[in-house]
Amino acid sequence: MQIFSFQIGKINFFYLALLLFVICLPLSEFMVSVSSGVLFLTACFDGSWGSKIQNFKKHKLLLFIPSIFIIYLIGAIISRNGETVLYDLRKALFFIIIPLAFLIGPEITSTQKRNILFLFVLSVSTAVIYAILNWKVFSKPGNLHIHNASLISHIRFSFQLILAIWILLIFGFKNFRTNKNWIRILVLTGLFFVVGFMFVQQSLTGLTAFFISIMFVLFRVILSLNNRIRYILLFFTIAVVLLPVIYIARIAYPFYYPKEYDKENLPQTTALGNPYYHNYKNKLIENGQYVYLFVCEKEMKEEWNKRSELKYDSLDQYGYGVKSTLVRYLTSKGLTKDASGIKALNEQDIRNVQNGTSNYLFTEKKWSLFPRIYKTVWEYYVYTRLGYVNNQSFSQRIEFSKAAVLIIKENFWFGVGPGNWKKAFFDAYKKMDSKLKEEYYASSHNQYLNYLVKFGIIGFLLIMFFLLYPVIKSGRYRDLLFLIFLVFMFVANFADSNFETHMGSSFFVFFYCFFLITDGLNYLSPDSLKV
Repeated sequence: MQIFSFQIGKINFFYLALLLFVICLPLSEFMVSVSSGVLFLTACFDGSWGSKIQNFKKHKLLLFIPSIFIIYLIGAIISRNGETVLYDLRKALFFIIIPLAFLIGPEITSTQKRNILFLFVLSVSTAVIYAILNWKVFSKPGNLHIHNASLISHIRFSFQLILAIWILLIFGFKNFRTNKNWIRILVLTGLFFVVGFMFVQQSLTGLTAFFISIMFVLFRVILSLNNRIRYILLFFTIAVVLLPVIYIARIAYPFYYPKEYDKENLPQTTALGNPYYHNYKNKLIENGQYVYLFVCEKEMKEEWNKRSELKYDSLDQYGYGVKSTLVRYLTSKGLTKDASGIKALNEQDIRNVQNGTSNYLFTEKKWSLFPRIYKTVWEYYVYTRLGYVNNQSFSQRIEFSKAAVLIIKENFWFGVGPGNWKKAFFDAYKKMDSKLKEEYYASSHNQYLNYLVKFGIIGFLLIMFFLLYPVIKSGRYRDLLFLIFLVFMFVANFADSNFETHMGSSFFVFFYCFFLITDGLNYLSPDSLKV
């Protein structure tokens, strides 16, 4: 039995182009563009015209996908905003190039489809290895965030990780009895490796999409079982859903129920006799403690500068003030913000502050999801309670969405067009009197809101129809892997405009077309492993 097999006789260049495309997906944005052009050209020249016509008729449902590009084109003609329109049209090119390539390209066999998926998994695994090396070996310690270690956007890479995980899971499950031990070990190792990196990378969008896909599969399994086992699994599924909710609630609780102090009896001086500054109005919190109580900046500055080469009034490597990080860090440890607090810090604490770490728990729990969830909860808290919005990913997304909703209300039916969205968002922020700095103005990080802004409810419904009708009409929703792919991508689109990014649209359109022309899960069945 072989994992990969290739046709020795006549070379199928279209098949080779498909392999090239999936190899490039996790590795290079530039090469994805090149390989998409190669894919289209090989589709045009490989095979006879008779076979092309036959394949075109067989897979004509793929024509609905280029219709999305036509909506962009019509909107571009109407909006007449040259530079911005061309920018949007370039991002939407994959919606026409890739479907046309699958429409006229030679037919690919189940074995070839399986090879394409396995080579994609191998390429994703290679990209994971590179990201780990880039993060821990090639860069200086602390200089590279794990989000920037991968060769493509960490959000878009997380989607590829999810698909790779499900390919391995379904393949392993369908072939468990027929596989040799070394293949089982290979599949389990690959799963452990890819899933582990996904949690280390900590893309909340990707993790949420992955979690929803797991819930989706569990509910499908529940519906297929007999009553007794169904209820046991249902109880287990509910528990799985509640655990992250409880975990997030425990992280959020100290923000809304912090430690309270009797204002009249608070100490007014430090151990050295200097006055404390207690700011009761500033509700900034760290680990359930108010940040701006027990502050003596004079002592903090003098003692910190004795212990650190990175001075109190300087900026760290991320451009944040050392003194702001220090105040939060001391609060997170329950220490006073004075000489005594600085003296209580160990050498690791000093390094943490120098590296921009604002909470000691971020290092103690760095291999868990705690830091990522805590930062998101903190951002939401300071946004809703203190009005802070800049330099905060989650808070800014809320502002982006508010601006999008305002634009949609004023342009409900047909939107503002693909060429006018930048100006529309700019005007919306001004109208909202947003505290967001102009340098952070952006469109909504939500694909559905962006479609509604650009094309209105009419265009949005058309795009959703073009995406969903071929799946329903062809009956491909019976393909579990395809359905999982659609679920996690459509969920992820609530958190980002993935179809309007280079790597997001190329990944989605390619595998959408791939699964749409693929009949069932035969490409991952035991029979597909026969040469």
